[in-house]
Amino acid sequence: MPALGAAIDLSGLTLPFSVSDLIGSVNSLISWVGPFVLLALALGFAPKIISFIKSIFGRATAK
Repeated sequence: MPALGAAIDLSGLTLPFSVSDLIGSVNSLISWVGPFVLLALALGFAPKIISFIKSIFGRATAK
């Protein structure tokens, strides 16, 4: 049994993909999912922004 905190030998490890393949896949995934995340954020903040703009114009016309 190896000692706690001992280094693990990964010299014989091979992967079926390279680092550039992994980065390319992650970049592609982010570019596909990103617009949906942006849309969700916009739909969440839109009512707050609309009420803020209405309150500004409401104060300007009340004076």
